[in-house]
Amino acid sequence: MILYDFPLSEQVRVFLRLTTLFRHVFHFLQRDDPLDHHAALLSLFEIVDATARADVKSDLLQGLERQRGILSSLRRNPDVDAGTLDKTLRDLDEAIESLHASKGKFAEYLRNHEGLMAIKQRANLPGGVCDFDMPTYHYWLSLPVEVRRSHFSAWVAPLLSTQTALELHIRLMLESGKSFHLEARNGLYQQNKVGADARLLRVGVEEKFQCVPEISANKYQLNIRFLEMDETTRTGVVSTLVPFELVFCSF
Repeated sequence: MILYDFPLSEQVRVFLRLTTLFRHVFHFLQRDDPLDHHAALLSLFEIVDATARADVKSDLLQGLERQRGILSSLRRNPDVDAGTLDKTLRDLDEAIESLHASKGKFAEYLRNHEGLMAIKQRANLPGGVCDFDMPTYHYWLSLPVEVRRSHFSAWVAPLLSTQTALELHIRLMLESGKSFHLEARNGLYQQNKVGADARLLRVGVEEKFQCVPEISANKYQLNIRFLEMDETTRTGVVSTLVPFELVFCSF
């Protein structure tokens, strides 16, 4: 099953983008080739751009503290596993404490790093980081892999508390979601009420149906069109019935 997430607020949209970009960074960073470390650095620059106008730490703290408050209220519920609840609350406490301990705005030190921002500026141009344009960057990519990874780890280290908190926040949001097995007739599904508290929707479609959900949603209405795919091109709305899974995440 292929899963598609749809954020219902700009805050959650930023969180999902950051989560994806962090995964890109660490995927390429664990490899040894200079081109992989170049790709990791480009993803790091995307993190800088994606958070230019967002107060990530404040928004994330607000979300984590809200989740902690809701879970704390379940301590006396006999239907809740006490061990799992206590562990989750400890994870939330650690994430919140770590965020409070981090200094400055998210990624602020990267924006003030003269060398990295020089690379970032050139990287925005097609072919802008060729060795004849940026010999200093070419030199860095030519360093032993252990040295490059050590430098990169130092650049990423101040972001790790936010990355860990993001993963926890999104995971709890998805795990608490209410799941429904539904059908879209002639590739169309409509629902008149989403709910004011909904923060994220997840749509799951079996790969064999070869279609992609196009989602439009607010707290009053949800519309999903399942579009047929030809490689990477949408060819129109599916004309048959499409079973799918829909998850509402409000936590």
